[in-house]
Amino acid sequence: MNLSVLLSGFFGVVIGCLTTGFGFLLARRYDRQVKHRQRELEHRVKEIDTLNLLNKKISQILQKRTLLMPDYVSFDVFDDVHVSIDDYAYLESFTAQNLFYLPNYVMEEFFKNISHRRIILSPEETVQIGGYTFKNGRVIMEQLSDELQTMMNEKKAQLKKISALPIHILRDEEYEFYN
Repeated sequence: MNLSVLLSGFFGVVIGCLTTGFGFLLARRYDRQVKHRQRELEHRVKEIDTLNLLNKKISQILQKRTLLMPDYVSFDVFDDVHVSIDDYAYLESFTAQNLFYLPNYVMEEFFKNISHRRIILSPEETVQIGGYTFKNGRVIMEQLSDELQTMMNEKKAQLKKISALPIHILRDEEYEFYN
């Protein structure tokens, strides 16, 4: 009788230990998956915020045209855009600082296209008007703004879809965040 009680007690302790260990591993795995998902969602939100900030700055530059119309040089047409030196430097530095969150190809194409349209002025004229003038630059900036808005909407839809997915404990999840 003592031996059977001893064996049943021993097996009870072993089964309890295995159950506790398995439960601990499941809880740890679940926490790891929650943290992974949280980091990915934070990254998505940061991407959306960065795109939104850049889009706001481009909209501000485009809106300045109507405010500064009398200061524009006489050869400006409707599609030309005037970008102050500060705004242009801000766009370049913002793009460089947030390169990880911005679509590289789109930004490189934008700067390449806009630089080809820069009107060459003397340094005195550039200082006098306080910035650069880009021939047909309004169209390029509006296209970039539209592209950024489209990307933001796509990323918001992906974020909503990803955040609605359940977290599975017993299998490894690889979320397709970048498709």
